[in-house]
Amino acid sequence: MMISLLSTAGADTVTMVGTATGTNLAGSYTDSLGDAGTWAASATGSLDGNYDGTFNSTPNPMPIAPTILIALTQDASFHLSGTATILNSLCISSLTLSGQAIGEAFSLTDAANKAHIIALPTGNTFTFSYSFAPTATSCAEDFGRGVLTNVTHGATECVARW
Repeated sequence: MMISLLSTAGADTVTMVGTATGTNLAGSYTDSLGDAGTWAASATGSLDGNYDGTFNSTPNPMPIAPTILIALTQDASFHLSGTATILNSLCISSLTLSGQAIGEAFSLTDAANKAHIIALPTGNTFTFSYSFAPTATSCAEDFGRGVLTNVTHGATECVARW
């Protein structure tokens, strides 16, 4: 695997070699700037589960933040699908979601409602940003932030160490 990174020292190409054993990966790396070492990664769960939280619009915040309830399933290829029920929103009440798990983070889209969610792990919760396209039928051009908690089995973890 070749990974090219830009750094203050210029372009850096990292070469990683490793093996997979079950759900664990391990190996060594070298880069074009002379660094070398070992790396390891392990997956310890999926994003399957039920999440709940709150969010609010940045341009049009509501006095009482809307609640979001998400049910997700993840397949062996890290694809996500699910639904979201939204309470106390003036412009949307549900979403049909598809997306991708990216390590501990995930990206979700509702193509019909032109909505996009990107969630990042923060300890036992996920912080997320959302946006609706300018051409969305409901919530057009709205965007904001929120927090989710996995109420099924807590936040999942995927650890990579360099």
